[in-house]
Amino acid sequence: MSNNDLQLLDNVELRFALAESDAQLEKTLNTFLCPILLKLASPAENVRAKVIGILTHINKRVRPKPSIKLPVTALLQQFSTSSSLLVKNFALIYIEMGYERLPSEEKLSALPQLIKEIARRPVVQQTTLVHMILPSLSSVKQYDDGNTEADPYGFEINPQDAICLLQRFQDVLLYRQPIAAAPSHNRLSTEAPSRSMEMLATPDGMSSQSVTQATYDGKASWAATSELKNIKLGALRFICSTTVFPDSLPVHVHLERFIALIAATGDAYHEVSGMGEDALKRIKLPDLEEKAVVNRIYQMYQGSNNGRPTSEGDDAFRQPSSNIVKIRIMGYLSKSKTASESFPSALQVSFDCLYGPKTNMKLVMAGMAFVQWIARMSSQASLEPIAPILVSGLLKYTREHEATVGIESESAKGFAYVALSLISKRVPDIFRKDLSIVEGLFDQLESQPASVKTYIQEAICTMLDAFKPVNDWASDVDVARIVSIIEANAGKEEHQARFCAIRYANGLFPFADISSKYICLAAIADDKLEIREEAKRGLAFPSARILDESSNAGKGSALPDFAGLLQLISIKSRNSQKQSEEMHPRPTYGRSFVMGFSLEVFIHMLQFFRRLLITGADPDVIIEESSNEYEIQQFVFTPATRTRVKQLLQDMWELDSRIDTDPKTLSLYISFLETALNHQGPQDKSLHSTALTCLLELFSLAPSGLSQQYANRLGWFKPFIGSPKSDSRHAVAHIIGIIGTDDLGSVSPQQDVFRQLLRELHTSIKDTTKQTSPDQRHGSILAIGFIIGRLLYRYSAETYDIVPESELREMVKDIVKELDSKQNMFVSGACIALGEIGRYGVVPSQDVSSVILKLIEAAKETKDIKTQEHAIASLGHIGVGNPDQVPEILSFLYDFGPKQTKQTEVNFTIGEAIACIGAGWRCSVMDVFADVADKEPAQVDTPISVMDGILNNTLKDMGVSPRAATKKATSIWLLSLVKFCSTHPSVKAQLQQIHSVFSNLLSDRDELTQEVASKGIGLVYELGDQSLRNQLVGSLVGMFGEGKRTATQITRDTELFDNNALGQAPDGSSLSTYQSILSLASDMNQPELVYKFMHLASHNSLWESRKGAAFGFSSIVSQAEEELKPHLATLIPRLYRYQYDPNPKVNEAMTSIWRALVKEPKKAVQEYFDVIINDLLEGMGARAWRTRESSCLAMSDLLQGRSVSEIEKYLEKIWTMSFRTLDDIKESVRAAAFKTCRALTLMTVKYCDPKHVSSTDGQRVLSIMIPFLVQKGLLSSADEVSKFSLSTILKICKQAGSLLRSHIPTIVIALLDGLTTMEPQLMNYLSFHTDKYQVSQEQLEGTRLNAVKLSPMMEGIDSCLENVDETVMPALSDQIVATIKRAVGLPTKAGCAHLLVSLCIKKPAIVREYSDTLLKALGSALKDKSPAVRKSYAVAVGYLARVSTDGALVKFIERLDSFYLDTEEEELRSISAITTREISKNASDRFKSVASAIMPTVFYGTFDTNKDISGVWDDVWEEHTAGSSAAIKLYATEIVDQLSKQLKSASWNAKKQSAMALKAMSEVKDLTESMGILLPLVLDGLSGRTWQGKEQLVELLPALVLSSKQYFVDKASTLQDIAKVLVRESKKANKQYRRYAIEALGKFLDGFPDMDYYTEVKAMLFSVLEDEEDNDGGDDDGHDKPLQLMVMASAAKALGMAWTRSEEVQRQDSAEFVSHVSKALARNVWNVRSALLEALEKFWDKLDLSSSPPVISEESILLLLDSLLEGSLRDLKYISLRNQGLQLLKKLIGKVKGSQANSPMVYEKLTAVLDAVKKDPIPSISETAAVLEAELKSSITMNT
Repeated sequence: MSNNDLQLLDNVELRFALAESDAQLEKTLNTFLCPILLKLASPAENVRAKVIGILTHINKRVRPKPSIKLPVTALLQQFSTSSSLLVKNFALIYIEMGYERLPSEEKLSALPQLIKEIARRPVVQQTTLVHMILPSLSSVKQYDDGNTEADPYGFEINPQDAICLLQRFQDVLLYRQPIAAAPSHNRLSTEAPSRSMEMLATPDGMSSQSVTQATYDGKASWAATSELKNIKLGALRFICSTTVFPDSLPVHVHLERFIALIAATGDAYHEVSGMGEDALKRIKLPDLEEKAVVNRIYQMYQGSNNGRPTSEGDDAFRQPSSNIVKIRIMGYLSKSKTASESFPSALQVSFDCLYGPKTNMKLVMAGMAFVQWIARMSSQASLEPIAPILVSGLLKYTREHEATVGIESESAKGFAYVALSLISKRVPDIFRKDLSIVEGLFDQLESQPASVKTYIQEAICTMLDAFKPVNDWASDVDVARIVSIIEANAGKEEHQARFCAIRYANGLFPFADISSKYICLAAIADDKLEIREEAKRGLAFPSARILDESSNAGKGSALPDFAGLLQLISIKSRNSQKQSEEMHPRPTYGRSFVMGFSLEVFIHMLQFFRRLLITGADPDVIIEESSNEYEIQQFVFTPATRTRVKQLLQDMWELDSRIDTDPKTLSLYISFLETALNHQGPQDKSLHSTALTCLLELFSLAPSGLSQQYANRLGWFKPFIGSPKSDSRHAVAHIIGIIGTDDLGSVSPQQDVFRQLLRELHTSIKDTTKQTSPDQRHGSILAIGFIIGRLLYRYSAETYDIVPESELREMVKDIVKELDSKQNMFVSGACIALGEIGRYGVVPSQDVSSVILKLIEAAKETKDIKTQEHAIASLGHIGVGNPDQVPEILSFLYDFGPKQTKQTEVNFTIGEAIACIGAGWRCSVMDVFADVADKEPAQVDTPISVMDGILNNTLKDMGVSPRAATKKATSIWLLSLVKFCSTHPSVKAQLQQIHSVFSNLLSDRDELTQEVASKGIGLVYELGDQSLRNQLVGSLVGMFGEGKRTATQITRDTELFDNNALGQAPDGSSLSTYQSILSLASDMNQPELVYKFMHLASHNSLWESRKGAAFGFSSIVSQAEEELKPHLATLIPRLYRYQYDPNPKVNEAMTSIWRALVKEPKKAVQEYFDVIINDLLEGMGARAWRTRESSCLAMSDLLQGRSVSEIEKYLEKIWTMSFRTLDDIKESVRAAAFKTCRALTLMTVKYCDPKHVSSTDGQRVLSIMIPFLVQKGLLSSADEVSKFSLSTILKICKQAGSLLRSHIPTIVIALLDGLTTMEPQLMNYLSFHTDKYQVSQEQLEGTRLNAVKLSPMMEGIDSCLENVDETVMPALSDQIVATIKRAVGLPTKAGCAHLLVSLCIKKPAIVREYSDTLLKALGSALKDKSPAVRKSYAVAVGYLARVSTDGALVKFIERLDSFYLDTEEEELRSISAITTREISKNASDRFKSVASAIMPTVFYGTFDTNKDISGVWDDVWEEHTAGSSAAIKLYATEIVDQLSKQLKSASWNAKKQSAMALKAMSEVKDLTESMGILLPLVLDGLSGRTWQGKEQLVELLPALVLSSKQYFVDKASTLQDIAKVLVRESKKANKQYRRYAIEALGKFLDGFPDMDYYTEVKAMLFSVLEDEEDNDGGDDDGHDKPLQLMVMASAAKALGMAWTRSEEVQRQDSAEFVSHVSKALARNVWNVRSALLEALEKFWDKLDLSSSPPVISEESILLLLDSLLEGSLRDLKYISLRNQGLQLLKKLIGKVKGSQANSPMVYEKLTAVLDAVKKDPIPSISETAAVLEAELKSSITMNT
């Protein structure tokens, strides 16, 4: 067998030896190379050796000659099928050699075979194959174009091939050209120097082995050149191809593709990195929650062995990635929860970012972000073990970079602090066990820049949660440490530290903690607003409910210990005074300090002590910081509260009195107050005022023993009488009144001191000189008033024994005088003093009436409201102690009150005064004036008749007055009586009548009167017993229900409230009338609720004012709770809606009722959900706008958190009603509907998201929503509705995913239609008024198209296409075709085009089956009248051509040809060209497959007279031929057939264009074979009259004939016929045409020298040339003159070209020729002269001077030289003419010299001419003339 093989091999070797030429060798290789290689599998050694020898011979001959092609296809087949490794290796050698020699197209076609089963090849073979593939890919600019074959590389069958190839490409993308490496100094390098250098030289992310493979062991030529960029770009284009890597490939393939693209983003070439970044945005990312995906990403980041070097010689060790790639990887890791739980990789990566030897600031930032991600997303079990490591690492980073500055560095540190805070929330034990961490953060606030401080502050505040609750984990030592940290930072200069300290004090410790309260108090006056606000929050008292709960739960008091706080502050004060510099390191310039605290802080301390004392006594009382003294006295100090405070002070007093008690709380508190009063400074007014107020409170409520201690210290208080602050004067006067009158019994030694004090004060009053200040006099007036008043209070029977009555009268007299003062201060002080005196007894005056009159006069005359109120209050108080003055006082008040129309609050004061007069000390207003703890005032019994008279007057007289002012005053007075005299028998007895008056006043038009009356009704209802309540309800029903009313009473329809103040009744009617309110109560079966609703709903801003707050409504809902329970099912739906009423009053009132009645709102709403939602749906369609608006608002809230099962049955109805209200006539209703729709959208989209609901539930919701939104939403005439529907549909498209498939056709078509219907009307308007706004139609349509592309609807369509599959496409394709056919609007049409393009790009395999139908539909659509639409459809055709069948594409191209060839319409011709270009551009391979059908038209189109159209055809032609003439030859037959048809066309333009194309074709190809067809057509076309464009035909004829001379070898007659035709055409009258005909004639005659036609044409040409009429400017107009000159120029050229070569004719006609030309040369313009010079050149070229005698005479030559000199060589204006004449002269001399024509005369003339030319100013001309002259003389010398 081996002998036979050897014989065969010898024969083959002989064949190779006999192959002498390259062609023979190539043929032999094609035949025998593969069989020879097969013999390498032979077992015989001699056979294999023989094969090696033959192959060596082949290599020697083939390698140097790259033109020799190898049988690559056969070799690839052998490589794939052979089982012999030796055969495979040698086959691969020749494949590699032959593959490089293939054209690009064949290389690409061989790629699938190269790639097939590459993963199974040995590594060496893989490397070789990859390096064959890479250069081929780099030549492809757009890999997807035309690749319509599904899975062209078999990756779906063999995904490992794809993975192998992608991994190899990853290495190529990671490879960077080597740079000389510096010696290693990094701390990780402990290896030998050579190994270290090798590692440094290895690119990031690669190993030595991968570098060797990527560069083909250095043999890849591109590895060290700039070609590397193209190689990478080619590989990237391949990776990015959706055809090569469709979505259907396995996940792990796409993972490697993703990794490769990440590698590309780190490349140094911006084109490569940019393409990689763009591709990452386009591809579908792998599931970052898959463990395998995360591990692969970590592996890419870290390299081999988690980034740690291995043993020496490990070439497979892969370096970590470059920083750029690491940053990109970190971005993806920070999106994966799985990555955050992958340990230890997560830790290693994080610390590499922070501390890696190559890290940079961007990588640090990425690492910090990842640590934050870990802190947020990792599970608790995963985070707890590594949290300490993370914390230590972050702290280390902050310490190491503490001093670094710069924006990025500071941001990185800030990120570290934020990460620490996030960890603290998840693993608080770390921070609890090591308080130095938070302490260190506080310290960092001192040293870090401002930008970092913000981060630290945020981190510290976030860490606060880690320490809550302190009691659960902290020992006493820990608590002390925390407190010390807080205190240390509370006084720091850095405001961030102070803020955090206060935040910790408030957040970690309860309100009862005294340390935190001290810290807040110390910061209450901080310079920074945020610190002050935080301190205020810390000092805000908890609600009474919280205090009760704390007490009931046995947790002790929720309030700070009063004694403990006092003691702590006292200690802090002493320390502060000793070390003030430590307490106040910050500048304190201009500040005043008390006990070591700033003035402002000390004032707040005193105020807090006071509030704490009161609330500690009565937890139900919470005094707001903003409360003023009047509010505290009137509304806080109720009798119950006063009693409790007295008891508390009594206990404190007794405790302090015990010797063994320490500390003494009350004494300590008083010491604070005394310190404040002792402090003197310019800013102490507020301090003194606060201290005096607190002290007054103690003297008023504490045991008298306290005041007795100060009886001997009156002198200490006296200076404050002249205090600049009015409140201080008032308080000290009150204090002096209490302590000054203490212990003045008959035997008391204090009486003398007391009388002396009175006299001093009296003296001050009388002293009107400047020696006594006004403040001193005012204080003295007040003090005397309080002293006399308390004297009457305590010693009513002994008053005049203590102080003589005469003295008291004198004092009162002097006080009364002050009522006449012009200063309001004195008038006001006198009023207060008189009130204090008159309250407790008879005013010591000879004539009390005169005092009353003076007060009345003061009240009337003064313009100061406060003074007026003081005067009125004084009258009321005097009426209490002086009953005999009551009639006069009441008379004044009744008269004065109704007149105060602009000062409503005065009537409240009057009401109080009347209440005091009527009830005396029974009036609750008087409680506050019993201000001596151990003694009740001597009460003067007020007769019941006084109150009866007051009620009688207000109820019967004033209550029914028609005057609005009187009714307003009456309503306020009655309210005061009910409020302050509720226990008086007369008031109780007349509650029925009071109710009646209030009811009547409800109808008043004045809003305040209505509200006061409604308030009164509520109070009356509360005061009555059950019997009275029933009676009142009956009265109400009788009055308004049955119509039992007097003529003066209001009717049932009388408006009680303006503007629907109470909302609507259930039937939608307004609740503005009493009848409607009654109806509402009746509906609830609870008629007495009218009083409660009236009480709650009439809350006006007045009740928040200073005095109106006295009538703040009491909560009565709790009283009615039991009564309402049976009616909850009816009430809850209405109350739920009323909470959202647009009227704030109704809203607030109903919310209060809701909270009171519904203890568990969630449970109640769940229980009554169906009733509520039905009520709201009904309300959304109600007639009343308030009902619609409130129903919308309520619905939006009700929908929150509802399940699919709850809402499904209501979903469509809710949407319907929401859309209805969205188009409401009222704007506020529309706004409310918008909120509802927004909530509804969020809910609906969530229900359609498969991540949140099951597929079954999602499908049910979609089945409801999609038809509704499409049919009723998008198609709605209401703009708001359609827009909201669109927004919802788009959100559903993005979220619904695969659930959307069955609805995709419906949605897509609806969105396509919506592009038109929802286009702004402005666009339609502009389309009809483009001229008006100076906008072209093209510009407008371009704008509309751009709007379509950017439209959110197109985004929705694209989202839908992501989910298109085989089940969706049939219906979708039918819908698309139908839409294309029926579409009217430009946006819809453009949208259809865009949709088709997207389908072809994203789903080519799916759309292939339907492409022919879609392509056919676009055929008609291309005829659209809009250029923009036509262009869009053309693009769609280009993409559809990728996936359509050949038959359909050919038919479509034929249709395009008909558009272009069979019509004159520019639009159709243009779109034919544009569509062809799009097919060429977007489906180039398919274009080539049908090129023979389309290229003739393309060639023909390049000659279109419309430059825009021809430009498009040119692009196509250039793209596929590169301008080569070979294409014309390739498609010559088809082109000729095409052009022949067009020459027969009746269209002149078609003939013209065909002629131009044929002329161009004739220039590159011999058309002899086609002359039989073309020549008759051309000659036939030239017959007949002249038409525009016929000149192209006449030009074509000589070009066509001259390119096919072989055709006319035996057809002389045909040439004669052609000549005749051209002569005929040259005689046509049309000058434009004639010039071309004459030129064509000249070219023809010049091309056929045997055709001697000069004699026949000369006469015609001479006549044209010498046209005297035209030349002299005869009748030709200005337009024809240039044309005539061009005709003359053509005739001149034709003369030269027609000049005969016959010697006989030359001798006969030369003189004539020269004569005519010379004459014309002398008298014509430059262009004619130029043509004549060309003719003379032809003349001399053809002239035969060898004969004897010469064919031209001497005279003719001389004439010619003269004319040449004059007409050319001397024309200094035109250089070109002189150059042309010089060339002619040169030719003439060359021909004349040595001939018989060179006579002496001629020589002499030539010399003369040359002499003239040598003088030319142009050197090139003059120098040439000199050379010619030398040549001429030389020739003469030689001849002689």
